[in-house]
Amino acid sequence: MKAWKLPLCAAIAAVSSSAYAVEPNGIDLGSGVTFLPGFELTVSDDSNIYKLPDATKVDSTVTRLKPSFGIQADLGATQLTAGYAAEKGMYTYDNDDNYVDHRLSASSKSELTSRSEVDFNLNYNIVHDDRGSGTVEGNAAIATEPDTYDETVVGAAYIYGSDSAMLNVKPYAEYYSKHYTNNKNLGTADRNHSKVKLGTLLTVNVSSATKALVEVRSTNISYEEDSATAAAREGNLMNLLAGASWDITGKTTGEVKLGALKRSFDDSAIEDDTRFAWEAQLTWNPRSYSTVTFLTQQTANETSGPGTYIASQYSLVSWDHEFSPFMSVVLDASLSNDEYVDDTAGREDEVVSYGVTGVFSPSKILDIKASLKDESRDSNIAGLDYDRQIIMLGFAVAI
Repeated sequence: MKAWKLPLCAAIAAVSSSAYAVEPNGIDLGSGVTFLPGFELTVSDDSNIYKLPDATKVDSTVTRLKPSFGIQADLGATQLTAGYAAEKGMYTYDNDDNYVDHRLSASSKSELTSRSEVDFNLNYNIVHDDRGSGTVEGNAAIATEPDTYDETVVGAAYIYGSDSAMLNVKPYAEYYSKHYTNNKNLGTADRNHSKVKLGTLLTVNVSSATKALVEVRSTNISYEEDSATAAAREGNLMNLLAGASWDITGKTTGEVKLGALKRSFDDSAIEDDTRFAWEAQLTWNPRSYSTVTFLTQQTANETSGPGTYIASQYSLVSWDHEFSPFMSVVLDASLSNDEYVDDTAGREDEVVSYGVTGVFSPSKILDIKASLKDESRDSNIAGLDYDRQIIMLGFAVAI
């Protein structure tokens, strides 16, 4: 079967955690089943935990404990995975910010024939948004508590094709829901929503190193609350994209898709919004121990409050370099621009972030990590600008 590339959102997450080098073997339980336990501890000094302007910002030490385990089952034509991860965060400034998040996941890949495969995935999360990062922002966030919510994702895909086939087709479907469990009087009730996504990716082999891509996605968006604010956000998001992917001698790989996105609304009084859209991920390996990655996308996201939706642009570049089998460094920089469409105040935010991470790996199952991150937001809304520095030390172990 064809080795399909990560979706861009998954690729962004993979780049952000690429500094870790742990290579666990797991515990063999027999019959093709492997148990993969892990644990991570980090201690951070955060100069601005609520993302406030300089005059009012609050610093805190944050300790995070992250136990996890996974199960992999190789059943021949079918591969099964399942996992659970918890995260307990503890703040020295105010224990009202303390939290415990839970994340459950399961997936399967079944190769029906040499040219067809069926994939399923399920994720269920009980998580939170830090104060200042959720529904209430700026100085008002200090008087609230962190937003908490349940999140469910169910997806399925059918893949027909192979590396040698001229044509590959991947129809897919996904259901997503987000339901807040507190702060309803502060606006979270108007953010409860669900999405049903249907799409198809068409891949045509142009040469041994290049493929042409065409993708169509339609997402229906529904809100739970019977309010004017929630009703104004209901509608559809349509993406039409075309582009190419390539793999040149294993040193340069990439995928670029260009096209348009259209955000339409059930309320006829709200005008549809059509924009240029793109999704791209490029990887360059000048040496086997050195990787440069560039990611960029233009997307449409649900708003945290103002406007009908957020038109978002995001770009990230990173350099991952291994100085030895025991020592590696990752440098990264990102830029995001968010436009809150139909906001009466015309809110626009720009967030710039820089980071450096060093990892010492004395064994395949242990990473010792230190990082420095600088982040700042420039907004045209008073009271939403901030600067933030985070220094972190920690370790991760996986058997």
